[in-house]
Amino acid sequence: MRFTTNKIIQSQVGNVSIIQLNNPAALNALDIDMVRFLNDCLPTTAAAAAATTSSSDRPIRATVVTSTHDGRRAFCAGGDMKRLYLAGRGLLPSSPADVEAFHNGQHGHGIPGLETADFFREEYQMNYTLASRSRHVPQISLWDGIVMGGGVGVSIHGKYRVATEHTVFAMPETNIGFFPDVGSTYVLPRLRGGIGNYIALTGTRLYANDLLYAGLATHHIPSKYLKELVNSIVQACCCGKSDDGDDEFEQDCVAPVLMQYHEELDLNQSFLSKHRDQIEEAFHEKIRVEDIVRTLEQSQTEFAISTLETLNKMSPTSLKITLESMNRGREMKDLGACLEMEYRMGQVAMRSQSDFYEGIRALLVDKDKQPKWNPANLSNVTEEMVEPYFQSLGDKDLVLE
Repeated sequence: MRFTTNKIIQSQVGNVSIIQLNNPAALNALDIDMVRFLNDCLPTTAAAAAATTSSSDRPIRATVVTSTHDGRRAFCAGGDMKRLYLAGRGLLPSSPADVEAFHNGQHGHGIPGLETADFFREEYQMNYTLASRSRHVPQISLWDGIVMGGGVGVSIHGKYRVATEHTVFAMPETNIGFFPDVGSTYVLPRLRGGIGNYIALTGTRLYANDLLYAGLATHHIPSKYLKELVNSIVQACCCGKSDDGDDEFEQDCVAPVLMQYHEELDLNQSFLSKHRDQIEEAFHEKIRVEDIVRTLEQSQTEFAISTLETLNKMSPTSLKITLESMNRGREMKDLGACLEMEYRMGQVAMRSQSDFYEGIRALLVDKDKQPKWNPANLSNVTEEMVEPYFQSLGDKDLVLE
């Protein structure tokens, strides 16, 4: 293990690897040390898992990702965006390279050694690693609390996502002058009926029944059973040979256990289900944000009025680059291509004139919640302003293989 941090606790119980996010003071938000630890400890295949286990020499058959709670429940509230703000503004004295890059206008160009580049490069590598792992070594993420941003990235690409009565899921990046990343441009456009665009643009908060309805969560299990669930997964994942001599390692030992604890919800009562027709009409396969706004304005339902109020608070630039990324992501061949696109986008967002810095200032620094977006209106965000987010960084591009 090359990287260590007390913000993640890794253990192995029997044949199950348990990764516990342990940064409760920050709602388990991911910083670069946590990302590096995860990149170091997450095997990409079942064979690698077997080769890198602890001294027990037991092959890993499943990985459980959970979190520490300290008062307010959070699985993971995202990435440490305030630190990225400080790095990009040259306000991290502990990082002379970032300070110098700020004065030289070098942030946002993929330069290795700068936190504004390294964090995203390494986080997206971690997301890709999670998605590339063998399906015979399933990941089970226990969404017992807030799941946002980077917390989505550390879990959504695994095989199973368990929602509880405490789950609050959102991708609120357009509210901070950013865009839904960590593979969202692959996952969200593939949801039915405009739901992905709706989630990406509005940052709406979703709960267990919404997540099951959309297909983002795979199971619903009450929080009080999670400890028992993990124990049952450990028992089910004991390695051995089946009666006919087949290696049980090749079987998914987790699925039956999850179904044993799963409790059905009335998905017709979910917010997404109740408003599915209006969401589809306004958001499905729309090319321009202005078209979404026009549809909502013509509708004038309570849902439409509320959604317009939400969109009007978001960064106009973020709205436009987000919808463009959803449309491009829908056509891309795989997650890797989407993450490579997101890296280009994220680097432009780290440049000094980006709305990202104003969004973080308003929400996390001065906390006045009154961002001054530039441009302030959708009509002033031109195609020429959007296109640079999707242009190659040359030899600084992220390449995932």
